[in-house]
Amino acid sequence: IRAWAKELQAIADAAAGVDAVQRAIVILKEFYEAQASFLQQRQVPELEAYKGMQGKTGGVVGMLEVIVSDFSRLKAETEAAEKAAASEYDAFMEESTTSKKQKHDEEVKLRLDKDQAEFEKERTEKRLRGTEEELARANKYFEELKPACIQVHVSFEERVAQRKEEIEALREAYKILDQHSAASSQ
Repeated sequence: IRAWAKELQAIADAAAGVDAVQRAIVILKEFYEAQASFLQQRQVPELEAYKGMQGKTGGVVGMLEVIVSDFSRLKAETEAAEKAAASEYDAFMEESTTSKKQKHDEEVKLRLDKDQAEFEKERTEKRLRGTEEELARANKYFEELKPACIQVHVSFEERVAQRKEEIEALREAYKILDQHSAASSQ
């Protein structure tokens, strides 16, 4: 901002300088023209008419015209530099605004993704705890059933003998039932 203010001041100074020097040139030209009318018409042969310090290089007026062109060039260069800097600044601000919006959008998306991931993690951990508790209960029940199902306290021969006894007991029960049903039907 400070450089921008200096450039604006330089442009204003150059414009004021051009204006002032051009007015000075007008005044000097009027002065030299008026002086020429006061000179004698007839000059001494070895003396030329006095034209002030207007030598081959242009004298004071030529120098002032050079100053005007310098001021004009300075003003034009400063204005061009200011326009280029303003254009560069506008492009930078546009790029920065776009970049800022893009980064903000990415940040919002990342936060939403993070929140969703945390929610999913919490829900999964809750399910895991429930499943682990259910597994623990199932394992406990399995341990209770294990002796009855897996561990055999009776040998094969003893089981065969028990089965034969059960079959004989069932046959006797059928006989008793048959006798009882035959006696009740008579």
